[in-house]
Order: sequence, then structure tokens, then C-alpha cells
Amino acid sequence: MRFGSWYQRIFAAVEAHGNQEHERMMAARKTALLAGLNGDVLEIGPGGGPNLAYYAPTIHWVGVEPNPHMHSYLRQEAARLGLSVDLRSGTAEALPAADQCMDAVVSTLVLCSVHDQTQALAEVRRVLRPGGRFIFLEHVAAPAGSRLRRVQNLVRPLWEAVGDGCHPNRETWLAIQKAGFAQVELAHFDLPIPFIPNYIAGYTVAGARA
Repeated sequence: MRFGSWYQRIFAAVEAHGNQEHERMMAARKTALLAGLNGDVLEIGPGGGPNLAYYAPTIHWVGVEPNPHMHSYLRQEAARLGLSVDLRSGTAEALPAADQCMDAVVSTLVLCSVHDQTQALAEVRRVLRPGGRFIFLEHVAAPAGSRLRRVQNLVRPLWEAVGDGCHPNRETWLAIQKAGFAQVELAHFDLPIPFIPNYIAGYTVAGARA
């Protein structure tokens, strides 16, 4: 369940102002994952642009953001940082980019809310050049059988409705491992965040396409 334009506008305003404490907890991992990227980089669901500060200024950055009310916030952040950005409307399941045109694709806290993870990851593979990397940092489901997992399963419909499609109980690491990448490197870690303390971070490498 998703609401209309008025909800997207409110969600964009809330997200653009961000959670500074959450960002502080993510900063070291984002630096490690994003600072060394170069060439053509596509970011899925960049929101208000919290990741822009971590990229090298020499990259060609393309953002695919489905919420049009996020665009002005992201452009403001890019202007503040002195970055040139190519911002496009679209979804993870149908990326507006040509085959094998990107050196890297980035997703941070996005795969929890896409409609179809399998299709989104297939699109990531499609747009990556051979040897290109998919960089991810995502919250994931609590361990199977745990009390928190049962709570996540119970609250998922409401969480999805008010969180712009976010699922607190997705086993995203399994979807990534099954997506057909030539190499997958990921680590699980925890953060002191209620209801969604479990996270993964890492990268995959795209193989040659037939």
C-alpha cells in the first residue's frame, strides 16, 4: 500500500532533513564503500542526496529517484557540494540507462522498499559493465525464529504503508547472493536502531554477459 502525491511530498521533506545520528553511525562504512568509486556511477533511490558527500568529485553521477518531490532537495545538496548530477525519474525495476553503461551501481537503504527485488537486481546486472560493482548497504530481517523477526513479520503491513514501501523483514542478502553476480562480498553487522538493527554492507562484481 502506498499513498498519493501528498504523502510523497511529506516523506521527501522528512527524509531530506535526515537522521543525523543514523548518518553518523553509517559514515565510516559509506566512506569505505563509496569514496573509491570512479567513472560512471548510478545510484538507485538517492533521496535527498545524503550519499553525495562521500563520492569523489570526478565521477559521473546518475541518480534514479522515483519520488519527484525528492529532486529539488537533491539538487540543493549537489549545489551545496559543488557537484554536477544527472538526476532521472524511474524505478529500480526499470532503470533508465543503457545496457552495460555503468562502472558501479549504488543502493543504500533502498532494496527494502523496491516492489520486486529480483527484477531490481536483474536491472543492476544489466546496466553494469563486466567487472563493474554493485555497492550496497541495507537493513535486513532479524534472524529467523527470533522474537524480533516475529515482530517484524507482524508489523510489516503497517510499516510498509507508512514507510514508503519499506519491508522490515526482507532477507536481502539471499536475493543478492542468488542474483547471478560473478562475485559477492558482504558482511552482516548490527546497529542500535529499534526494530531494524540488522544490516548488510558489501559489493558484488558483474561477470561478462552472453
